[in-house]
Amino acid sequence: MPTLPPIPLHEQRILLTGAAGKVARRLREPLAGACRALVCTDLLPLDGTAWPNETQTRCDLTDLDAVLQLTDGIDAIVHFAGYPREAGWDTLIPANIVALTHLWEAALHHGVRRIVYASTNHVVGFHPASHRIGVDAETKCDSRYGLTKAFAESTARFYYEKYGIASLGLRIGRCEDLPLDARMMSTWLHPHDLAQLVLMGLTAPIQADIRYGISNNAAAMCHNPDTPDLPYDPAHRAEDHPVATDAGHAKAWRFQGGPFADANYVGDPDRAAGYYRRKPVEAR
Repeated sequence: MPTLPPIPLHEQRILLTGAAGKVARRLREPLAGACRALVCTDLLPLDGTAWPNETQTRCDLTDLDAVLQLTDGIDAIVHFAGYPREAGWDTLIPANIVALTHLWEAALHHGVRRIVYASTNHVVGFHPASHRIGVDAETKCDSRYGLTKAFAESTARFYYEKYGIASLGLRIGRCEDLPLDARMMSTWLHPHDLAQLVLMGLTAPIQADIRYGISNNAAAMCHNPDTPDLPYDPAHRAEDHPVATDAGHAKAWRFQGGPFADANYVGDPDRAAGYYRRKPVEAR
């Protein structure tokens, strides 16, 4: 099924999930300023007053009936809800898998044609830090958390190829106002660049696309393709905000996933770095 042209953004009613979260709350203002109506939801209360065209509600995304009610009349979804770090399966499956499948099923039920969602760089976190990879790099999850986001990317592709629901997944590094440590010189994402990515996903022609959620960082371990259809042009660079590091104490991470990859790692440290199902990318 061909991708349908998007409804003009200023006419859309958009659902933002996880709106009280550290990253998603930064999207409320740019989304409210761009769309006709913004519906923000979370299990937690939202901070601050609502924008004039914003509706705030609480919804448990593991409750399918509640999600079906929440998505009725929605034109596009920005899905940032979920558990954002490593945890046990008892935490991750409800928050990152059950909730996600409910949202895509509800989108299918109501005819929602477009979803922008938060993935993570930990989907490819077992690539060596010495390599620079693109969006087509082999999936090498570094954690249970990364596995749930790989599931999200596969789910998005399935619902596009089977039902025509277009999506843009953002493999977000770390979104902060400024870089905070040496690793963020590669993974940093400025909030303004995040908003650009999300708004691009709501307006540009997409299928089941993936982009890295990073700013224009010279030390980036990953890169986005230069395509006119998805013209992401980040305005910020980590090197404009250097982080003071003590060379004697700064951690040199073996894997792109940094602490997620290193945590609880067992055995040969070269095992994950050297294992590929297909020809690996070249070192930088």
